[in-house]
Amino acid sequence: MDLEKKKAFLLNVIFIIFVLGIGYVVIKYVLPLLMPFIIGLIIAVVFRRIIDYLEKKLRINRSLVSVIVLVIFYGVLILILSMISARVFTFLKDLFGQLPDLYRYTIEPALEKIANNLMEQFPDIRPYAEEFILNISDTLFSFVKNASTTVIATITGLAGKLPSLLIKLIFTVVSSFFFTIDYYKISDFVLRQFKGERRKMVLRLKDDGIGTIVKFIKAYSAIISITFIELSVGFWILRIPNPFLLGAMIAIIDILPILGTGAVLIPWAIIALVLGQTKIGIGMFVLYIIITAVRQAIEPKIVGEQIGLHPIMTLILMYVGAQLMGVLGLLLLPVIATIIKTLNDEGTINLFN
Repeated sequence: MDLEKKKAFLLNVIFIIFVLGIGYVVIKYVLPLLMPFIIGLIIAVVFRRIIDYLEKKLRINRSLVSVIVLVIFYGVLILILSMISARVFTFLKDLFGQLPDLYRYTIEPALEKIANNLMEQFPDIRPYAEEFILNISDTLFSFVKNASTTVIATITGLAGKLPSLLIKLIFTVVSSFFFTIDYYKISDFVLRQFKGERRKMVLRLKDDGIGTIVKFIKAYSAIISITFIELSVGFWILRIPNPFLLGAMIAIIDILPILGTGAVLIPWAIIALVLGQTKIGIGMFVLYIIITAVRQAIEPKIVGEQIGLHPIMTLILMYVGAQLMGVLGLLLLPVIATIIKTLNDEGTINLFN
């Protein structure tokens, strides 16, 4: 490698690091600050074609069509969310509020029953068994009590954040109306700020960005579907009531990296074993292991094939993104890398060969 190539390589590396640094700052700090407007813009993009179609067919002013479409959208959304959130919050509050009593009157007697059976069969272990049961009872009761108090406080504490959430919601709704009504005026204004090749690059960046996000949605839809099938079949084999409904609910939870299926299946398995439901307890553990193994195997491959990155590179980007920026980084870093790769392949930018 001659001196000029070494210089070019170093400059490219420095430029990439600089771009990544700016991207990190933007995603970490600027993006959350402008989130209401970003969501408003996304809503405008989603409904753009529908509004164009209705405007052309009905021959009604775009502003009026936009207002009608968004009013219907928000009305349906509020209705669905209010019904779901009310039931979910009530269920969670009641569930975690009853956990201490559930432990005291159900789990603790079951533990004592198991210990008594063991002590009858093996009298020599009585002192150790009694001490073990006492320790585990105190530990579990403290855990359940703390978990119950924490969850109830979190749910109740959401009320204190309502003013801030309401302000963000208002700006999101208002911005979505402005973006939707004046979508083409705003996009034309932005494009006029760029000339020649820069304008082409902006258009390609938009197309590649939207295309990559759509591919991401397809990839995770496939992962959710596979998890749903695994859960539903597992629940059906274990004769759990409503296997398909439970499978759908837990499959959606599984997409969240902080929670995952383990947040449901592992506690379920432990409680089942304590209550003497050995088949269900072991079955839940086996089901969790299978789902986790399959997810870890297919996620990088499916996502990588959709967005055009090697599975190991996708896995690295997802891990680094999650470590740096949480759930948002888990999704955004592979998307950004894919957009950069696509622009480089098309010759719009020349970062690497």
